[in-house]
Amino acid sequence: MQGPPHQAAPRDAALTRLRFFLIGWVILYHLDLPLRVSLGLPALAPVLQHGYLGVDGFFLLSGFALWLGYGTRPPWGRAGIMDFLRRRFAKIWPLHALALVALALLVGLAMAAGLTIREPDRFGLPEFLLQLFLVNAWETTSRHAWNYPSWALSVEWAGYLAFPLVLAALIRLPRLLLPAVPLLGFAGIVALGARDPDVGLNYTLHLGLLRFALEFAIGLALGRLTTEGMLPRALLWPVLLALPLGLVLEWDALTVLGLAALIPLLRRPNPAPAPVRQDLLLRLGEASFGVYLCWVFIEAGLVLVLRGIDPGLAGRAGLMLAGFLASLVAGWLAWRFVEVPANRWLLRRRSSNEATPARAVSGKA
Repeated sequence: MQGPPHQAAPRDAALTRLRFFLIGWVILYHLDLPLRVSLGLPALAPVLQHGYLGVDGFFLLSGFALWLGYGTRPPWGRAGIMDFLRRRFAKIWPLHALALVALALLVGLAMAAGLTIREPDRFGLPEFLLQLFLVNAWETTSRHAWNYPSWALSVEWAGYLAFPLVLAALIRLPRLLLPAVPLLGFAGIVALGARDPDVGLNYTLHLGLLRFALEFAIGLALGRLTTEGMLPRALLWPVLLALPLGLVLEWDALTVLGLAALIPLLRRPNPAPAPVRQDLLLRLGEASFGVYLCWVFIEAGLVLVLRGIDPGLAGRAGLMLAGFLASLVAGWLAWRFVEVPANRWLLRRRSSNEATPARAVSGKA
C-alpha cells in the first residue's frame, strides 16, 4: 500500500531571501574574476575574492532545508524514494538541460561567425554528455567546460540520490551522538581547506563532491538539532562572528562556520505562509537557481566587451553592476518562464500517469 504523496513543508521566507544574498555573492565573485575590481578597491577584496563561499552556503542550506521538509516525513520505500527523486529531477533538470543546449547553439553560432573561442576543445561531446547527465563533478573530468557552474548542480544531484539513506541514518542516530555530526563535518572542512592554502575551499570538479558531502551533512544535522531544540540561539550569535572574521583572515573554514550559524538563526519555528504579494528579495531568492545557471551567458557578453575596450576602474565597476543586474533579470526570467512551468508540467504529467491506472481499476470493479 502506498502512502499519500509528500506535501512540501511551508518554505521559510527568511531562508528564501538568504538564497538571494548567497547567489548575489557568487555572481559578484565571478564578475570580479575578469573585471578585477577588487584589485582597484582592496577594501572590497575580502568579500569579492571569496564569493565562491556562497556556494558553501547553498550546500549547508540544502541539507538544512531538506531536513525541514523531510525530517518528520521521510521518503520511505521504493514509492517514496522515487517520488522524492522525481520532484528533485523536475525542479533542476529542465532548466539545466535548456541552458546547456542554448549554450551549445551560442558556441556554434560564434564558431560560424569566425569569433575566437578560448580553448575550443572544451566544447566537445564527451564533456557535454557528462554535464547533461549531471555527473561532471563526480571525479569524471578535470576540465571546466560548457556551463561550468553546473558542477555544483552535479554534486547536489549526487546528494539527492544519497539523501534517503543518509536521512534514514540521521533519524536513527541517538540524540547523544547527534552533535558529533557537525563537529566531525567541520573538522573535515578545516582539513580540506588546509590542504592547499591557495585554493582554500574553492574545490569544484576535483574534491567538490567531498566539499559538498561535508556541508550537506552539517546542514542536515543542524536541521535536526534545531527542530529538536538542541541548538540554543544564544550559542549561535557569537559563532556568527566567524563569518566576517573568516573573510578578514582569509580562512574559508571559519567563514563557513559563520554561515552555518546564520542559517538556523534565520529559521522561524513556525514560518508564516508566503505573502500573496511577494517582495523583491523573496522573488529573487526563488529565482536563485536560474540566476546561477544563466550567469555563463552574461559572462560571454562581458568577455566580448572586454576584448574591445579597457574601461578603467570606474568602467569596470559599472560593468560589474550592469552584469549583476543582468544576471538577476536573466535568472528571474528563466525561473518564471522555464523552471516553474517545466516543474509543474512534469509533476502534473506524473500525477496524470498515476491516476490513469487507478481509474481503469475502478472501472473494472
